[in-house]
Amino acid sequence: MKAGSTASTKLVALVIFGDENSTRNALTEDNYKPLADALIENGFSVESVLFHDTRLKQLEQKLPEFNAIMIWVDPIVQGVDRRSLDELLIRVSQKGVLVSTHPDIIQKIGTKIVLHSTREMEWGGDVELYSDYEKFERHFLESLKYSADNQNIRILKKYRGSSGNGVYKIYLVDNNVCIIHAPLPENKRIVSRDEFYKEFQEYFETGGMLISQKWANGIINGMVRAYMTGSKVTGFGYQESIALCQYTNDLDSPVRPISKRFYFSEHCGLFQDLRNLLETKWIPQLLKMHSISDDTMPLLWDIDLFINDVNTQDTKKKYTLCEINVSGVSPFPPSCINYIVNELKRRL
Repeated sequence: MKAGSTASTKLVALVIFGDENSTRNALTEDNYKPLADALIENGFSVESVLFHDTRLKQLEQKLPEFNAIMIWVDPIVQGVDRRSLDELLIRVSQKGVLVSTHPDIIQKIGTKIVLHSTREMEWGGDVELYSDYEKFERHFLESLKYSADNQNIRILKKYRGSSGNGVYKIYLVDNNVCIIHAPLPENKRIVSRDEFYKEFQEYFETGGMLISQKWANGIINGMVRAYMTGSKVTGFGYQESIALCQYTNDLDSPVRPISKRFYFSEHCGLFQDLRNLLETKWIPQLLKMHSISDDTMPLLWDIDLFINDVNTQDTKKKYTLCEINVSGVSPFPPSCINYIVNELKRRL
C-alpha cells in the first residue's frame, strides 16, 4: 500500500507542466477540473503535480507515493524536452505505480512513426520513413514528382512534436522548394533545393527521423478526433479547418483560419461508422501490430483522421490517419470522464 493511502483511498497525481514560479493547478484549471472533481467524488485522493526539469529531484521522491499518475505534458513545452520525465516515469512504474501514458506506449504509437508502421491498414496510405539523411537527400524531392494526383505535395513530419510544430507542407515551385510550417501557415517560404536540404539536415544530426506523408485532399472536409479510453471510443471532436487547410485545392488559395473544435459524446450519430470501425477492427489491429495489451493502453488518448469523402458509404475509404496523440490530450469531451474514472478503478 502506498504511503498515505488506505484500503478505500487511492492517491492519483495529475501531472501538468509548470516552471519554478508557476501557480498552475490541475484541480482548478478548466481543462482538468471536471475530471479531478469526478475522481474525488469516486473516493480518490487527487493532487496536482507540476513537471519541470528543475523539479526532477522532488518528483523522484514524490511520484512513487501515488497509486496512479496521469500526465498532460507535450513532447516539448516552452523549449523543455520531456525525455527526463519519461525516464523518471519508467522508474516510477517499475515500483508499481500505474502510469498513463507509459513512455513505452508513447514510443510505440505516440510518435509520427505510427503513420509508417500502420500504412498498410485501411486508414493508412502513401507514407515514407527517412531514418538517415543520405536516403532523404536522394529520394524526398524526387518523390514529389510522383504525386500528380495531389498537386505534387508532401507533408513532412518530425518524429515528435505537438500543436503543429515540426509539420511542414512541401511542394515544388519551378526548380525551388516551398516550405509552409503548420504553426504559421501564412509565412510561406520559397528556398533553393540546397537551402532546403541544409535546413533539414540538422534534424538528422541529432538522431531524428522524418516521416513523409501524401497530401490529403480530404483536409478541406475538416478533421474528426476520436477520444479513447483503453480500446473504447469515449467521445469525438470535429474541427472544420485545421492547420495548412486552404479554401480550395488550389495552391494559390489563401489558408483558412484554424477553427474551434466542437465536442460530442461517444453516441453521436455522425460518427457511429467510425466508432464501429475503431472498436471492432482498427484498434485491435493497432494493438496486435505493436504488441500492446489493452490494460496498458492510456486512460485517455486520441486518433485524428482526415475525412476523405463525407458522402461515401464505403467506410474503408472514408478516413485517413493524420496522427495519434497519447502524451498530452487536452481538452477532451465530458463524456470521457466516467470512462476514465471507471477504467482507473478497474485497473487499480
